[in-house]
Amino acid sequence: MQRQTLVLCLIALACATGAQASCKATLTAFSTQDATILTQLAHVAEFTLQCSNSAQPSLFAEFPCGKVVPVAKVGDSKYQVSWVEDIKQGSSGNVLVRLFDEDGYANVRKAQRDGDKVSSVKSLLDITVPTKSAYKGPWIKAELLAAVLVGGVAYFAFTTKSKVQS
Repeated sequence: MQRQTLVLCLIALACATGAQASCKATLTAFSTQDATILTQLAHVAEFTLQCSNSAQPSLFAEFPCGKVVPVAKVGDSKYQVSWVEDIKQGSSGNVLVRLFDEDGYANVRKAQRDGDKVSSVKSLLDITVPTKSAYKGPWIKAELLAAVLVGGVAYFAFTTKSKVQS
């Protein structure tokens, strides 16, 4: 009887570990392009998730800053995650976003409660989101350029006037 129970437990364990599906994502990304009057840059990543067991799990995303947020489901197998960052801290490059299913999220929360590193928790899938730097305006403000030009014209006028009068 104990052998049968042991065999059943082993079969259940094998089935449970095999339930973890391998998933692939196709990604499109968008970043704010003009930040001349903004204080924060927005980044949006929309991806289609294809899992080997045709599952459509509820997902959670972890950003490099350590923040974990739920991922929005926007369609059939389509998901979207977004975040904002200050313009001064924003840069172009790639951002690694780790995706977790509900079990993975529970493990993340447990690691946070225990004080362990969240990076030690295995993610369902990691996606790399390309971000672009935003246009922050001209290097020299128009008002400064106008003031310098007025100063140059005034200097030229006064020096020419003094040469003519002497």
